[in-house]
Amino acid sequence: MILSCQHWGDCLAHNTPETAAEMSAPIKLPKNKKLTEAERNELAKKLDDDLDQFMEEMAARRNADPKPKKPFDFDEWCKEIDKHPAFMKDLKPDGEYSEAIQALQALKYDEDDAGDKTVNAEASKKEGNKHFGLKKYRWATDCYTKGIKENCLDRKLNAVLYFNRAAAQKHLGNLRSAVKDCTVGRKFDPMHLKGVIRGAECLLELGYGRDALDWIETSKLSFAFHKETSENSDLSDEEKKQIDDLEKLRVKAVQTAVLEERNDRKSRAEEKKEVEKKKKLLDALKERNLNLNPRVPFSNPELMDWARLDVSLPLMHSHERVKFDDEGNLVWPILLQYPEAGQTDVLTETSETTLLGEIMREVLANPPEWDTNNQFSYENVRFFVTDEYEEYLMEVFEWNDFKSILSLPGFQIRQGLPVIMIITRDHADTSLNCVAEGENKFVVR
Repeated sequence: MILSCQHWGDCLAHNTPETAAEMSAPIKLPKNKKLTEAERNELAKKLDDDLDQFMEEMAARRNADPKPKKPFDFDEWCKEIDKHPAFMKDLKPDGEYSEAIQALQALKYDEDDAGDKTVNAEASKKEGNKHFGLKKYRWATDCYTKGIKENCLDRKLNAVLYFNRAAAQKHLGNLRSAVKDCTVGRKFDPMHLKGVIRGAECLLELGYGRDALDWIETSKLSFAFHKETSENSDLSDEEKKQIDDLEKLRVKAVQTAVLEERNDRKSRAEEKKEVEKKKKLLDALKERNLNLNPRVPFSNPELMDWARLDVSLPLMHSHERVKFDDEGNLVWPILLQYPEAGQTDVLTETSETTLLGEIMREVLANPPEWDTNNQFSYENVRFFVTDEYEEYLMEVFEWNDFKSILSLPGFQIRQGLPVIMIITRDHADTSLNCVAEGENKFVVR
Protein backbone atom coordinates (compact mmCIF):
# COMPACT_ATOMS: atom_id res chain seq x y z
CA MET A 1 0.00 0.00 0.00
CA ILE A 2 1.41 3.42 -0.99
CA LEU A 3 0.12 6.50 0.80
CA SER A 4 1.22 9.60 -1.09
CA CYS A 5 2.97 12.53 0.50
CA GLN A 6 -0.14 14.63 -0.11
CA HIS A 7 -2.24 12.05 1.77
CA TRP A 8 0.12 12.20 4.71
CA GLY A 9 -0.29 15.96 4.82
CA ASP A 10 -4.08 15.68 4.64
CA CYS A 11 -4.07 13.37 7.67
CA LEU A 12 -2.82 16.23 9.84
CA ALA A 13 -6.06 18.18 9.61
CA HIS A 14 -7.79 16.33 12.51
CA ASN A 15 -7.89 17.67 16.06
CA THR A 16 -8.35 15.04 18.85
CA PRO A 17 -5.53 13.13 20.66
CA GLU A 18 -4.90 9.37 20.29
CA THR A 19 -2.09 6.92 20.99
CA ALA A 20 0.05 5.40 18.20
CA ALA A 21 1.38 1.98 17.28
CA GLU A 22 5.06 1.33 17.20
CA MET A 23 6.70 2.05 13.86
CA SER A 24 8.77 -0.75 12.46
CA ALA A 25 11.96 1.19 11.67
CA PRO A 26 13.46 4.46 12.84
CA ILE A 27 12.98 7.38 10.49
CA LYS A 28 15.93 9.67 9.89
CA LEU A 29 14.78 13.29 9.94
CA PRO A 30 16.47 15.95 7.79
CA LYS A 31 18.67 18.38 9.69
CA ASN A 32 17.06 21.46 8.16
CA LYS A 33 13.42 22.32 8.54
CA LYS A 34 13.05 23.09 4.85
CA LEU A 35 13.16 19.90 2.77
CA THR A 36 14.74 19.48 -0.61
CA GLU A 37 12.78 17.55 -3.24
CA ALA A 38 15.01 14.50 -2.72
CA GLU A 39 14.56 14.63 1.07
CA ARG A 40 10.83 15.01 0.66
CA ASN A 41 10.56 11.94 -1.62
CA GLU A 42 12.80 9.83 0.64
CA LEU A 43 10.86 10.74 3.76
CA ALA A 44 7.48 10.11 2.11
CA LYS A 45 8.64 6.67 0.88
CA LYS A 46 9.80 5.64 4.36
CA LEU A 47 6.50 6.72 5.88
CA ASP A 48 4.54 4.82 3.19
CA ASP A 49 6.62 1.69 3.71
CA ASP A 50 6.05 1.90 7.45
CA LEU A 51 2.30 2.21 6.96
CA ASP A 52 2.27 -0.87 4.73
CA GLN A 53 4.06 -2.86 7.41
CA PHE A 54 1.71 -1.55 10.09
CA MET A 55 -1.33 -2.72 8.11
CA GLU A 56 0.21 -6.15 7.55
CA GLU A 57 1.05 -6.53 11.27
CA MET A 58 -2.46 -5.50 12.24
CA ALA A 59 -3.94 -8.19 9.95
CA ALA A 60 -1.50 -10.82 11.31
CA ARG A 61 -2.52 -10.04 14.90
CA ARG A 62 -6.20 -10.51 14.06
CA ASN A 63 -5.48 -13.85 12.36
CA ALA A 64 -3.38 -15.05 15.30
CA ASP A 65 -6.11 -14.20 17.82
CA PRO A 66 -7.56 -17.60 19.12
CA LYS A 67 -10.89 -16.03 19.96
CA PRO A 68 -13.81 -16.73 17.64
CA LYS A 69 -13.90 -14.43 14.63
CA LYS A 70 -16.43 -11.62 14.91
CA PRO A 71 -18.26 -9.98 12.03
CA PHE A 72 -16.33 -7.07 10.49
CA ASP A 73 -16.88 -3.93 12.59
CA PHE A 74 -15.97 -0.79 10.62
CA ASP A 75 -15.94 1.51 13.69
CA GLU A 76 -13.64 -0.85 15.59
CA TRP A 77 -11.34 -1.11 12.59
CA CYS A 78 -11.19 2.74 12.37
CA LYS A 79 -10.28 3.00 16.05
CA GLU A 80 -7.43 0.53 15.59
CA ILE A 81 -6.01 2.10 12.45
CA ASP A 82 -6.27 5.57 13.95
CA LYS A 83 -3.50 4.51 16.35
CA HIS A 84 -0.97 4.90 13.53
CA PRO A 85 0.62 8.39 13.24
CA ALA A 86 -0.62 8.68 9.64
CA PHE A 87 -4.19 8.80 10.94
CA MET A 88 -3.70 10.41 14.36
CA LYS A 89 -5.97 13.39 14.90
CA ASP A 90 -3.57 15.34 17.08
CA LEU A 91 0.18 15.21 16.49
CA LYS A 92 2.39 15.88 19.49
CA PRO A 93 6.15 15.49 18.88
CA ASP A 94 6.82 13.50 22.05
CA GLY A 95 6.33 10.02 23.46
CA GLU A 96 7.06 6.68 21.86
CA TYR A 97 6.51 7.70 18.25
CA SER A 98 7.94 11.21 18.19
CA GLU A 99 10.16 10.52 15.15
CA ALA A 100 7.25 9.60 12.92
CA ILE A 101 5.20 12.53 14.17
CA GLN A 102 8.05 14.98 13.63
CA ALA A 103 8.52 13.60 10.13
CA LEU A 104 4.87 14.20 9.35
CA GLN A 105 5.06 17.73 10.73
CA ALA A 106 8.20 18.42 8.69
CA LEU A 107 6.39 17.41 5.52
CA LYS A 108 3.28 19.35 6.41
CA TYR A 109 5.17 22.50 7.42
CA ASP A 110 7.39 22.43 4.38
CA GLU A 111 4.56 21.99 1.90
CA ASP A 112 1.91 24.17 3.45
CA ASP A 113 4.23 26.99 4.58
CA ALA A 114 5.78 27.44 1.14
CA GLY A 115 2.39 27.20 -0.52
CA ASP A 116 0.78 29.66 1.87
CA LYS A 117 3.57 32.16 1.43
CA THR A 118 3.17 32.08 -2.34
CA VAL A 119 -0.61 32.39 -2.09
CA ASN A 120 -0.30 35.32 0.35
CA ALA A 121 2.31 37.05 -1.80
CA GLU A 122 0.14 36.66 -4.90
CA ALA A 123 -2.86 38.08 -3.04
CA SER A 124 -0.80 41.07 -1.87
CA LYS A 125 0.35 41.67 -5.43
CA LYS A 126 -3.23 41.68 -6.75
CA GLU A 127 -4.36 44.00 -3.97
CA GLY A 128 -1.44 46.32 -4.69
CA ASN A 129 -2.25 46.34 -8.40
CA LYS A 130 -5.83 47.33 -7.60
CA HIS A 131 -4.67 50.31 -5.51
CA PHE A 132 -2.09 51.20 -8.16
CA GLY A 133 -4.82 51.30 -10.82
CA LEU A 134 -6.76 53.72 -8.58
CA LYS A 135 -3.60 55.86 -8.18
CA LYS A 136 -3.44 55.09 -4.46
CA TYR A 137 0.31 54.62 -4.62
CA ARG A 138 1.02 54.62 -0.89
CA TRP A 139 -1.53 51.87 -0.33
CA ALA A 140 -0.11 49.99 -3.29
CA THR A 141 3.39 50.29 -1.81
CA ASP A 142 2.17 48.85 1.50
CA CYS A 143 0.56 45.88 -0.27
CA TYR A 144 3.67 45.09 -2.32
CA THR A 145 5.78 45.37 0.83
CA LYS A 146 3.48 42.91 2.59
CA GLY A 147 3.93 40.48 -0.28
CA ILE A 148 7.71 40.89 -0.25
CA LYS A 149 7.82 40.10 3.47
CA GLU A 150 6.27 36.69 2.78
CA ASN A 151 9.68 35.61 1.40
CA CYS A 152 8.02 33.12 -0.93
CA LEU A 153 10.05 30.75 -3.09
CA ASP A 154 8.64 32.02 -6.40
CA ARG A 155 11.48 34.15 -7.79
CA LYS A 156 9.41 35.64 -10.63
CA LEU A 157 6.67 36.65 -8.20
CA ASN A 158 9.24 38.28 -5.94
CA ALA A 159 10.63 40.16 -8.95
CA VAL A 160 7.18 41.46 -9.86
CA LEU A 161 6.56 42.60 -6.26
CA TYR A 162 9.80 44.58 -6.18
CA PHE A 163 9.35 46.04 -9.66
CA ASN A 164 5.73 47.00 -8.91
CA ARG A 165 6.75 48.64 -5.65
CA ALA A 166 9.39 50.54 -7.61
CA ALA A 167 6.65 51.81 -9.95
CA ALA A 168 4.60 53.02 -6.97
CA GLN A 169 7.66 54.64 -5.39
CA LYS A 170 8.41 56.38 -8.69
CA HIS A 171 4.93 57.93 -8.75
CA LEU A 172 5.48 59.10 -5.16
CA GLY A 173 8.75 60.75 -6.15
CA ASN A 174 10.90 58.32 -4.16
CA LEU A 175 13.27 57.69 -7.05
CA ARG A 176 16.18 56.34 -5.01
CA SER A 177 13.93 53.82 -3.28
CA ALA A 178 12.57 52.85 -6.70
CA VAL A 179 16.10 52.23 -8.01
CA LYS A 180 16.88 50.00 -5.02
CA ASP A 181 13.73 47.96 -5.64
CA CYS A 182 14.55 47.61 -9.33
CA THR A 183 18.03 46.36 -8.41
CA VAL A 184 16.59 43.62 -6.19
CA GLY A 185 13.89 42.82 -8.73
CA ARG A 186 16.49 42.32 -11.46
CA LYS A 187 18.37 39.86 -9.25
CA PHE A 188 15.22 37.77 -8.93
CA ASP A 189 14.36 37.93 -12.65
CA PRO A 190 16.94 39.36 -15.11
CA MET A 191 14.49 38.77 -17.98
CA HIS A 192 11.87 41.20 -16.62
CA LEU A 193 12.65 43.94 -19.15
CA LYS A 194 9.74 46.15 -18.08
CA GLY A 195 11.28 46.45 -14.63
CA VAL A 196 14.74 47.04 -16.11
CA ILE A 197 13.31 49.90 -18.19
CA ARG A 198 11.76 51.40 -15.07
CA GLY A 199 15.12 51.28 -13.26
CA ALA A 200 16.81 53.07 -16.18
CA GLU A 201 14.11 55.76 -16.21
CA CYS A 202 14.57 56.42 -12.49
CA LEU A 203 18.34 56.73 -12.83
CA LEU A 204 17.94 59.19 -15.71
CA GLU A 205 15.41 61.27 -13.75
CA LEU A 206 17.98 61.46 -10.97
CA GLY A 207 20.54 62.67 -13.51
CA TYR A 208 22.77 59.61 -13.14
CA GLY A 209 23.63 59.14 -16.79
CA ARG A 210 26.70 56.95 -16.29
CA ASP A 211 24.89 54.73 -13.79
CA ALA A 212 21.93 54.44 -16.16
CA LEU A 213 24.25 53.48 -19.00
CA ASP A 214 25.92 50.81 -16.86
CA TRP A 215 22.50 49.54 -15.71
CA ILE A 216 21.26 49.20 -19.29
CA GLU A 217 24.39 47.47 -20.60
CA THR A 218 24.60 44.94 -17.76
CA SER A 219 20.86 44.28 -18.00
CA LYS A 220 21.09 43.59 -21.74
CA LEU A 221 23.98 41.16 -21.22
CA SER A 222 22.17 39.34 -18.41
CA PHE A 223 18.95 39.15 -20.43
CA ALA A 224 20.81 37.80 -23.48
CA PHE A 225 22.52 35.10 -21.41
CA HIS A 226 19.33 33.91 -19.72
CA LYS A 227 17.39 34.05 -22.99
CA GLU A 228 20.05 32.02 -24.81
CA THR A 229 20.00 29.33 -22.11
CA SER A 230 16.19 29.18 -21.81
CA GLU A 231 13.95 26.64 -23.50
CA ASN A 232 12.65 29.24 -25.95
CA SER A 233 15.45 31.53 -27.13
CA ASP A 234 13.30 33.37 -29.70
CA LEU A 235 12.34 36.93 -28.87
CA SER A 236 8.65 37.66 -28.51
CA ASP A 237 7.16 40.79 -30.08
CA GLU A 238 6.82 42.30 -26.62
CA GLU A 239 10.48 41.62 -25.82
CA LYS A 240 11.56 43.15 -29.14
CA LYS A 241 9.61 46.31 -28.33
CA GLN A 242 11.08 46.47 -24.82
CA ILE A 243 14.62 46.08 -26.19
CA ASP A 244 13.94 48.95 -28.62
CA ASP A 245 12.69 51.08 -25.71
CA LEU A 246 15.81 50.17 -23.75
CA GLU A 247 17.98 51.22 -26.68
CA LYS A 248 16.26 54.62 -26.80
CA LEU A 249 16.99 55.02 -23.11
CA ARG A 250 20.62 54.02 -23.77
CA VAL A 251 20.99 56.88 -26.27
CA LYS A 252 19.51 59.28 -23.71
CA ALA A 253 21.82 57.86 -21.04
CA VAL A 254 24.86 58.56 -23.22
CA GLN A 255 23.77 62.18 -23.66
CA THR A 256 23.10 62.52 -19.93
CA ALA A 257 26.47 60.96 -19.10
CA VAL A 258 28.25 63.55 -21.29
CA LEU A 259 26.42 66.36 -19.52
CA GLU A 260 27.10 64.73 -16.15
CA GLU A 261 30.84 64.57 -16.87
CA ARG A 262 30.87 68.23 -17.90
CA ASN A 263 29.04 69.21 -14.70
CA ASP A 264 31.46 67.10 -12.66
CA ARG A 265 34.43 68.93 -14.19
CA LYS A 266 32.78 72.24 -13.40
CA SER A 267 31.99 71.07 -9.86
CA ARG A 268 35.59 69.92 -9.32
CA ALA A 269 36.86 73.30 -10.49
CA GLU A 270 34.48 75.13 -8.16
CA GLU A 271 35.44 72.84 -5.30
CA LYS A 272 39.12 73.52 -5.90
CA LYS A 273 38.41 77.24 -5.94
CA GLU A 274 36.42 76.93 -2.70
CA VAL A 275 39.25 75.04 -0.98
CA GLU A 276 41.73 77.73 -2.04
CA LYS A 277 39.38 80.37 -0.61
CA LYS A 278 39.17 78.49 2.68
CA LYS A 279 42.94 78.03 2.81
CA LYS A 280 43.53 81.76 2.32
CA LEU A 281 41.19 82.65 5.19
CA LEU A 282 42.51 79.92 7.52
CA ASP A 283 46.09 81.04 6.88
CA ALA A 284 45.14 84.62 7.79
CA LEU A 285 43.38 83.52 11.00
CA LYS A 286 46.33 81.35 11.98
CA GLU A 287 48.82 84.14 11.28
CA ARG A 288 46.93 86.44 13.67
CA ASN A 289 47.00 83.76 16.38
CA LEU A 290 43.25 84.05 16.97
CA ASN A 291 41.45 81.93 19.56
CA LEU A 292 38.39 80.54 17.80
CA ASN A 293 35.54 78.47 19.20
CA PRO A 294 34.63 76.13 17.60
CA ARG A 295 38.12 75.41 16.40
CA VAL A 296 38.89 75.33 12.69
CA PRO A 297 41.14 72.89 10.75
CA PHE A 298 44.02 75.23 9.89
CA SER A 299 46.06 72.48 8.21
CA ASN A 300 43.15 70.87 6.34
CA PRO A 301 41.14 73.52 4.48
CA GLU A 302 39.24 70.83 2.54
CA LEU A 303 37.64 69.83 5.86
CA MET A 304 36.60 73.36 6.74
CA ASP A 305 32.89 73.96 7.26
CA TRP A 306 31.86 77.59 6.82
CA ALA A 307 29.20 77.07 9.50
CA ARG A 308 31.98 77.31 12.10
CA LEU A 309 32.33 81.01 11.28
CA ASP A 310 28.81 81.87 10.11
CA VAL A 311 26.96 84.42 12.23
CA SER A 312 23.19 84.67 12.32
CA LEU A 313 21.38 86.89 14.82
CA PRO A 314 17.84 88.32 14.97
CA LEU A 315 19.35 91.80 14.55
CA MET A 316 20.90 90.76 11.23
CA HIS A 317 19.06 90.56 7.94
CA SER A 318 21.46 87.95 6.52
CA HIS A 319 24.23 85.58 7.50
CA GLU A 320 27.57 87.28 8.10
CA ARG A 321 31.08 85.91 8.17
CA VAL A 322 34.62 87.24 8.49
CA LYS A 323 36.03 88.02 5.06
CA PHE A 324 38.70 89.95 3.20
CA ASP A 325 38.32 93.49 1.91
CA ASP A 326 39.92 94.75 -1.30
CA GLU A 327 43.19 95.47 0.52
CA GLY A 328 43.43 91.97 1.98
CA ASN A 329 42.44 92.99 5.52
CA LEU A 330 39.94 90.94 7.54
CA VAL A 331 36.47 92.42 7.97
CA TRP A 332 34.44 91.19 10.95
CA PRO A 333 30.88 91.31 12.26
CA ILE A 334 31.06 92.72 15.82
CA LEU A 335 28.54 92.35 18.64
CA LEU A 336 28.27 95.31 21.05
CA GLN A 337 26.87 94.54 24.51
CA TYR A 338 25.51 97.02 27.06
CA PRO A 339 25.28 94.88 30.24
CA GLU A 340 23.74 97.63 32.41
CA ALA A 341 20.87 98.19 30.00
CA GLY A 342 20.50 94.60 28.78
CA GLN A 343 20.86 95.80 25.18
CA THR A 344 22.94 94.75 22.17
CA ASP A 345 23.92 96.13 18.79
CA VAL A 346 25.66 94.66 15.75
CA LEU A 347 28.31 96.05 13.43
CA THR A 348 28.24 93.98 10.26
CA GLU A 349 31.48 95.07 8.55
CA THR A 350 34.32 96.22 10.73
CA SER A 351 37.84 96.23 9.30
CA GLU A 352 40.58 94.95 11.56
CA THR A 353 42.55 98.11 10.81
CA THR A 354 39.83 100.35 12.26
CA LEU A 355 40.55 101.99 15.62
CA LEU A 356 38.04 101.22 18.37
CA GLY A 357 37.58 104.90 19.19
CA GLU A 358 36.99 105.80 15.55
CA ILE A 359 34.00 103.51 15.17
CA MET A 360 32.63 103.92 18.69
CA ARG A 361 32.44 107.70 18.33
CA GLU A 362 30.18 107.13 15.34
CA VAL A 363 28.06 104.45 17.06
CA LEU A 364 27.52 106.52 20.23
CA ALA A 365 27.08 109.88 18.53
CA ASN A 366 23.29 109.61 18.70
CA PRO A 367 21.83 107.94 21.79
CA PRO A 368 19.48 105.00 21.09
CA GLU A 369 15.83 105.16 22.16
CA TRP A 370 16.44 103.02 25.24
CA ASP A 371 19.19 105.39 26.51
CA THR A 372 16.79 108.12 27.62
CA ASN A 373 19.33 109.76 29.95
CA ASN A 374 22.15 109.62 27.41
CA GLN A 375 24.30 107.63 29.83
CA PHE A 376 26.17 105.86 27.07
CA SER A 377 27.79 108.85 25.45
CA TYR A 378 31.29 108.28 24.10
CA GLU A 379 32.96 110.34 26.85
CA ASN A 380 31.05 108.46 29.60
CA VAL A 381 31.91 104.84 28.77
CA ARG A 382 34.74 102.32 28.93
CA PHE A 383 35.25 99.25 26.72
CA PHE A 384 36.00 95.65 27.79
CA VAL A 385 36.33 92.13 26.43
CA THR A 386 36.08 88.94 28.47
CA ASP A 387 38.49 86.02 28.63
CA GLU A 388 37.44 82.65 27.23
CA TYR A 389 36.47 81.29 30.68
CA GLU A 390 34.64 84.51 31.66
CA GLU A 391 36.73 84.83 34.83
CA TYR A 392 37.84 88.38 34.21
CA LEU A 393 37.47 91.38 31.91
CA MET A 394 40.21 93.10 29.91
CA GLU A 395 39.86 96.79 29.14
CA VAL A 396 40.46 97.92 25.56
CA PHE A 397 41.04 101.52 24.54
CA GLU A 398 40.07 103.88 21.75
CA TRP A 399 43.60 103.81 20.28
CA ASN A 400 43.52 100.00 19.89
CA ASP A 401 42.65 98.68 16.43
CA PHE A 402 40.46 95.59 16.14
CA LYS A 403 43.35 93.44 14.94
CA SER A 404 45.20 93.92 18.20
CA ILE A 405 42.00 93.57 20.28
CA LEU A 406 41.06 90.23 18.68
CA SER A 407 44.59 88.92 19.24
CA LEU A 408 44.62 89.63 22.99
CA PRO A 409 45.80 86.59 24.99
CA GLY A 410 42.77 84.83 26.46
CA PHE A 411 40.22 86.60 24.28
CA GLN A 412 38.04 84.13 22.40
CA ILE A 413 35.97 84.64 19.25
CA ARG A 414 32.89 82.48 19.59
CA GLN A 415 31.05 81.31 16.49
CA GLY A 416 32.86 83.88 14.36
CA LEU A 417 31.48 86.84 16.35
CA PRO A 418 33.80 89.01 18.53
CA VAL A 419 32.04 90.76 21.46
CA ILE A 420 32.85 94.23 22.84
CA MET A 421 31.26 95.24 26.17
CA ILE A 422 30.36 98.92 26.75
CA ILE A 423 30.06 99.96 30.43
CA THR A 424 29.49 103.43 31.86
CA ARG A 425 32.44 104.84 33.78
CA ASP A 426 30.51 105.15 37.04
CA HIS A 427 29.35 101.55 36.88
CA ALA A 428 32.83 100.29 36.00
CA ASP A 429 34.38 102.21 38.90
CA THR A 430 31.88 100.86 41.45
CA SER A 431 31.51 97.26 40.23
CA LEU A 432 34.97 96.23 38.94
CA ASN A 433 38.22 95.59 40.79
CA CYS A 434 41.61 95.42 39.14
CA VAL A 435 43.19 91.99 39.68
CA ALA A 436 46.68 93.39 40.25
CA GLU A 437 48.40 96.71 39.83
CA GLY A 438 49.75 97.09 36.34
CA GLU A 439 47.59 94.28 34.96
CA ASN A 440 44.75 94.92 32.58
CA LYS A 441 42.44 92.45 34.24
CA PHE A 442 39.26 93.19 36.16
CA VAL A 443 36.83 91.07 38.15
CA VAL A 444 33.34 91.88 39.34
CA ARG A 445 33.16 92.86 42.98
